[in-house]
Amino acid sequence: MAIYVGILNDTVNVYDDNANGDAVPVRSIHGPGTGLDGVTDIVLDSLGNLYAGNAANSTIVVHAPTADGDAAPIRIIGGGSTGLAVPGSLAIDSADNLYVLNTGGIPANRTITVYSPGANGDVAPIRTLTGIQIGGGNLNGIAIDNFDNLYLSEDIPESISIYPPGANGSVAPIRTISGGSSGLAVPSQMAFDSLNNLYVSDGIDVLVFDPAASGGAAPIRKISGPSTGISDDFDLAVDAAGLVYVGNFPPDFSAGSVTVYAAGASGDAAPIRTISGIDTKLGVPSGGIAISKEPAATTQDNWRWCGKCEGLFFAGDTTSGACAAGGGHNDRGSSNYVLALAPAAGQDNWRWCHKCEGLFFAGDTTTGACPAGGGHDYRGSGDYVLPAAPGTGQDNWRWCHKCEGLFFAGDTTTGACPAGGGHDDKGSGNYVLASH
Repeated sequence: MAIYVGILNDTVNVYDDNANGDAVPVRSIHGPGTGLDGVTDIVLDSLGNLYAGNAANSTIVVHAPTADGDAAPIRIIGGGSTGLAVPGSLAIDSADNLYVLNTGGIPANRTITVYSPGANGDVAPIRTLTGIQIGGGNLNGIAIDNFDNLYLSEDIPESISIYPPGANGSVAPIRTISGGSSGLAVPSQMAFDSLNNLYVSDGIDVLVFDPAASGGAAPIRKISGPSTGISDDFDLAVDAAGLVYVGNFPPDFSAGSVTVYAAGASGDAAPIRTISGIDTKLGVPSGGIAISKEPAATTQDNWRWCGKCEGLFFAGDTTSGACAAGGGHNDRGSSNYVLALAPAAGQDNWRWCHKCEGLFFAGDTTTGACPAGGGHDYRGSGDYVLPAAPGTGQDNWRWCHKCEGLFFAGDTTTGACPAGGGHDDKGSGNYVLASH
């Protein structure tokens, strides 16, 4: 993992993930050949390619994952057909589509343009959102949540508008956070944690909102106070472990810093690390922060069979979940099952439900029945792949079409189904689970 920081002097510095104090960058992309020109924001795609928005010439330059020094970009998006006009903020969705907030021109002409993965040259966007500005202020940032919803921040009126996946043309937001107890003052860049909580850089504060926040909803947490070290937090990022990274620069544009906060930090929380000093070459970190991801895991263990309901549940969390037979799950007598993560051979779209800890099929027309109440909810889940028999491991695991869950059908009972009665495997494949 690495920390990427866009600097005002047309530089992107890369720091070790544990960088602290006056840390020297491990790489620094800078020079006339880089194509960096008025960098406003940076993002990384799933392959680790770096995208930088240039306000000075309305282009997007793309650099290889290992770019360093005066490296030439591997692609440049720019030209009359692109619709780019002073790109101010960038985002990448789960399919590696690139979203660009265009801040040039009068408010009525400002847009969000979307480009397909691999876009290069004078290429037209695949979608363009228009009519996105509510008032006459600044459009400050865009972000994509874990479900590919698009978030847009604006400072007059202070608001965050949320658009559905695939939004195109002049489309109304599905939700707006504004006024009331929201505490929004100068919302700018945004990020999300693994639970889809929304983090907003807001002047000298970081506001954290529930995934379903709407209207004047109050933040669920707020990082604010003299101990935080925050000074004009124009950008921020959240890594897979929930650590929060904030780029700070004083009003006089003197040397800035990157402050790092523990997962769940709230109130006047001091940073656990601060990157600052002459050797950091941070200057003014106004061009975005991005965190590269760890190499993707291919498997996850600690899945267990519950002898009470016959279902499969994740035993590596802080709770034993909710069992349809009552209470929490019980893994007495269970093996330690290992699930493959997509892409892999088999049927994908099996997901972990954070409410009941169970595994369910999310590729149907329903979210099933969760023993914790309502339908299953897979926020924060990986995409698990189940191989069908014959295979190596234990077979006779089946899908229940009533609750969408996975259960073991090789026992003397069909278990307890949260939709009522026992599980029913009509239409199911015969799945095979590997174990340690």
